[in-house]
Amino acid sequence: MTRGMAVAPRSSIRDRVHPPSGSGVAVSRRALLAGAAALAIGARPTVGRAVGVTVEARLKQMTLPEKVAQLFVLPAWGAAMTPGYAAFLERVRPGGVLFVGANIGPVDTVAPFVAAIHATNPALAPLVSLDQEGGPVTRLPGDPTPGAVELGSLRDWRVRDAGRARAEFLRGFGIDVNFAPVADVAYAPDSFMADRAFGPDPATVARKVKALVRGANQTRLLSAAKHFPGHGRTDVDSHVALPVVDVSTIDWLASDALPFRAAVKAGVEVVMLGHLLYTQWDDVPASLSPVAVERLRTDLGFAGVVTTDDLGMDALAAYDPFDAARRALLAGVDQLLYVRLPADPEAVIAFLVDEVERGRIGVPRIDESVRRVLTLKLR
Repeated sequence: MTRGMAVAPRSSIRDRVHPPSGSGVAVSRRALLAGAAALAIGARPTVGRAVGVTVEARLKQMTLPEKVAQLFVLPAWGAAMTPGYAAFLERVRPGGVLFVGANIGPVDTVAPFVAAIHATNPALAPLVSLDQEGGPVTRLPGDPTPGAVELGSLRDWRVRDAGRARAEFLRGFGIDVNFAPVADVAYAPDSFMADRAFGPDPATVARKVKALVRGANQTRLLSAAKHFPGHGRTDVDSHVALPVVDVSTIDWLASDALPFRAAVKAGVEVVMLGHLLYTQWDDVPASLSPVAVERLRTDLGFAGVVTTDDLGMDALAAYDPFDAARRALLAGVDQLLYVRLPADPEAVIAFLVDEVERGRIGVPRIDESVRRVLTLKLR
């Protein structure tokens, strides 16, 4: 996703379709939080059998368009709720909403905006997310925790405490998901991730990632490790081009995989796939690759939600936006994330619904991902 604090979504090199006016979504603990501007911070409850039963009951009640919409994380509009945006959320019912710098107004307006987004669907509120890494990627001012470069030099227990402090800070605004920590290993000073990663040593990065996730897990904030399978070996910015990485699976397992494995063992709830072409794995970017998802699920044992990086990035400029969404779902991805909109999201949702109805995407494939998203919301 975008690098700086106040970086707004850029215009796509493809025709940008401006969001329509209107919206709507579905159930969770967020329903209880929807009207609150400031939220109590508490330890995360254990996910148990009761949650599983509730997820299945909710799933049976959902129409196919409602299910597909839960697999979308869409960009917020502006920095305050408007009638048009509320109508969009009430109509579309996306699974999540993403904030970037342009969506952060005066600090005292952030929590009411988040609460208003939640309130558009009290039954199954959108998960409101941002990427508050610290350092060069800081959306909300006042974060008590520094960026990864500084954290990389601290003792692990201090990193854990810093992770909790940031999570409490974000939960105070009602934020549900933070797309952090960066689990990439910046092997060289010219790595694109050099100013966003914990360092150049895989084992050290793994320890810091584990500590930060464990700190966040002491609160109700959900964390996301990124950019799987690792963005640190390249100096190419995936916002503007497709990075190519040539590393064997054996070498990857002994290096770039370590921080992601540590995040999984620490209980990270979400893993973000990068737009990265791992040439020894597949001939498509990891964000669209069944091989990458299989590595994450089987080799690393991850059972949570898999999301893409921004599907509007120019790394995917060669792909039709409808085809990219279809490929991602067929690869096993759970959520499609957008900062820039390369196509009308309602049209993409309708296209995917049609693909399911025509039997080109199986209903079990959709249900599998919706279950994971509902589990996050109902835990």
